[in-house]
Amino acid sequence: MSEQASVEEFDVIPAGNNGKNVPGDVIELREQLVKQYYGGSEGLLQLLGKEGKNDAESLLLSLIDEVIKETDHLLGNELVATSNGELRDASVISYKRAEILEKAIKAVQAKQAFEKESGIDLNSPSVMVLFRFFMNKVKVVFGLIGMPAEQSDLFFAKLGDLMENWQKELRAEYDELRKA
Repeated sequence: MSEQASVEEFDVIPAGNNGKNVPGDVIELREQLVKQYYGGSEGLLQLLGKEGKNDAESLLLSLIDEVIKETDHLLGNELVATSNGELRDASVISYKRAEILEKAIKAVQAKQAFEKESGIDLNSPSVMVLFRFFMNKVKVVFGLIGMPAEQSDLFFAKLGDLMENWQKELRAEYDELRKA
């Protein structure tokens, strides 16, 4: 079967007297369409694994993104139904979309509660203030010991290079500490 799955590629079975046809192997069609949607990946779980998003925070953020994407799909369906004059369908879709958005809000709140519970939010202003405080103290020490400005600048440039992925590295260190 080609990468581009379509209903025409499957045996079609009449679906009773409603006049619509149903693919003979709906499950296979669905799997192919999901694979096509995710660019060759079997699904969201495999896609996240391929991208290395297997820690709890990355997984939660990815799932929240997916939920939000689905609400956009529902919004599109609602707008199509409204433009077709199918107001009852549009109302049902609107209600479902509101339910999903409420669940997404609760997931974000749960993530925030988890971060507070774990004791560290690497993106918080307090962490940034703390980091700047210590770096300013290092700069003051360099001045007190008579280090030339060029060496101080070189130190901070190299430190900046080493700190490129500092949040991910610190999270890994913190997770190891919590396991011990």
